[in-house]
Amino acid sequence: GVFESELGRKERRQVMAMKSGSPYIFLSTETVRYRSKAAGEAAIKELKEKWRDCNRNGGGTEKSGTFVKYSFQEVPVSSAELVSEESLLVAHAVIGEGDSLRTLFAIYQFNGELFTGLYVVREGKTQFTKAELLRWFDVASELATRLKSSASGA
Repeated sequence: GVFESELGRKERRQVMAMKSGSPYIFLSTETVRYRSKAAGEAAIKELKEKWRDCNRNGGGTEKSGTFVKYSFQEVPVSSAELVSEESLLVAHAVIGEGDSLRTLFAIYQFNGELFTGLYVVREGKTQFTKAELLRWFDVASELATRLKSSASGA
């Protein structure tokens, strides 16, 4: 969908990795610096609102206007140290139908004017195992540590 909060971005870097034979369509991390702390706070608020709407509607509308079905999946409890709950969104969903079916696991973390996202996508009906998801939580924990140190000026 369209996110108005993208207008508050000052800098953005996204890195995507794809490897033949991998169980993932792609892995990606994204880092954004917003113009202000308020712009970062507006972004997490908007993201959570869009996710709630998507959950309520059983899917979401892409920028093209096409409605895409989402089937929300369980997120395991993890002891990984992430940002505070109000600055965090963990998403786990089967998206699309037929040939476009894929499973997303994403962790969105905000700290002031900074944001980091971790996105892992599997093809088709193959689900993530609990152990796999917990490993990605550990990766997100490392990103949270960096996010916190960057925001503090370290």
